[in-house]
Amino acid sequence: MKFYPAILSDSLEEIAHQLTIAQSLDNVSVVQIDILDGLFADNLTISPSDLTQLDFGNLKIDFHFMVDEPMDYVHEMADYLDVLPVRVVLAQVEKLSFQQELIQELNKHKIKPGLSLDLFTPLEAIKQDVYGQLSYIQLMAIEAGFQGQQLNECVYQKIYSLKKLINEHKLNLEVIVDGGVNLDNIHNLKKAGVDAVAIGSMLWSAEDPQEIAKEVSRI
Repeated sequence: MKFYPAILSDSLEEIAHQLTIAQSLDNVSVVQIDILDGLFADNLTISPSDLTQLDFGNLKIDFHFMVDEPMDYVHEMADYLDVLPVRVVLAQVEKLSFQQELIQELNKHKIKPGLSLDLFTPLEAIKQDVYGQLSYIQLMAIEAGFQGQQLNECVYQKIYSLKKLINEHKLNLEVIVDGGVNLDNIHNLKKAGVDAVAIGSMLWSAEDPQEIAKEVSRI
């Protein structure tokens, strides 16, 4: 199973430490960095401009914007693309005013566009004419905002519905699940058709993150 280490913190020191761990893991070339503004969810992290002080080595960044207006953060991020190796932006659709505008702006900067749906947000929140322009859809298996929550099994029905839509319309989309992923449920996620998972607390709290990475990669 493909996985992305998920970093959510308001501490640059902690982020630097987690980046060092991620750089040491086999088969990891991308980290997902969660950005929260304290408005979308009751949590506040660093912003993209803060990250310019850090060394990402060979890692690429997938930004997950859990914020009141993702476009504002896309514009902030764009000012630092010479030092931030951004691959993908995943914007929470609930607070996104114009989905098409986001995609156009990301395409302009050669960044792959993605949308993320909170646990109880229906697939219908993504406009029909947008699906074919996306590279990624992320389904939250928890209510967005904090790591360490348990996966809510209601996400499975959304996975099945999304995979059916992808197959019917022959879309080239990677489906990611974020939140509550662990070694007890990751097999079921793969069977359901998930292409990749974002893993946070299971990885950072492990005594041996390398062993976790190897085990997940074997699934």
